[in-house]
Amino acid sequence: MYRSIVVLLEDKADHASLIRAATNLAQVGDGHISAVYVVPLTSTMFSMPDVVNVESFRNRANEVHEHFESALKAANLKGSWHYTEGGDVVAEVAQQSLFADIVLLRRNKHNHKVVDKVLLTAGCPALLLPPAELPSISFDRILVAWKSTREAARALHDTLPLLHQANDIVIAALGELSDHEKQSLTSYLTAHGIDAKIEQHTVEDPYTEPSLLRDIEKSVGRRLLALAKQENRDLIVMGAYGHSRFSEAILSGVTNLVSQMAEIPVLMSH
Repeated sequence: MYRSIVVLLEDKADHASLIRAATNLAQVGDGHISAVYVVPLTSTMFSMPDVVNVESFRNRANEVHEHFESALKAANLKGSWHYTEGGDVVAEVAQQSLFADIVLLRRNKHNHKVVDKVLLTAGCPALLLPPAELPSISFDRILVAWKSTREAARALHDTLPLLHQANDIVIAALGELSDHEKQSLTSYLTAHGIDAKIEQHTVEDPYTEPSLLRDIEKSVGRRLLALAKQENRDLIVMGAYGHSRFSEAILSGVTNLVSQMAEIPVLMSH
């Protein structure tokens, strides 16, 4: 169960799906929801009332706050509102995530950089919703991307609360999977009372052509998205992988493609 949930509500994003997803998760374990809202203005903008209509941003924040409080009341849940004017969105979410089980955010055309940084800096897993409004939010048919890495293992562990409730779970091993590793994976899931089908999907070895690493990663990402669509999955679970470039953390090709192109929710752990 996720008992402590953080949800990022942004000025330019449709927040209805996020609030609905947060309340759905919280109701399972009578959880607490912390909403983070940062007015996207700099300190300079606040000192220019003739140029920037600050009150319109504050009014928008009040509308979202009212919606959030109404949703809490309707679901009989407890929550808190963390409002900041001109703060650092990523820093605010990262701080709240230190004391949370999961962070919810929604991808849109304005927040790619924020999403990327949250995925790599959050202290807990992140559930990323797609831009399109979802008619319903369910996590009954789950696809877990498996690779022998710390990130994939972390993602699998972080998804246990959802796996316990799902009826159809597939573990898609991307690359080599030895008999010993498959048995260990099966034993781990069985120990948690989870019945899942493990499938192996062969991919090219990125170490044979280092210069093609990015293309291979994107190919893996497209394969994962195709599997999810083909099997009518309603959640993808995967590790969030990063590369270092000029001291700046950036998402790997697989993580970046899936986070930007998925039409269903994606749970990622770094």
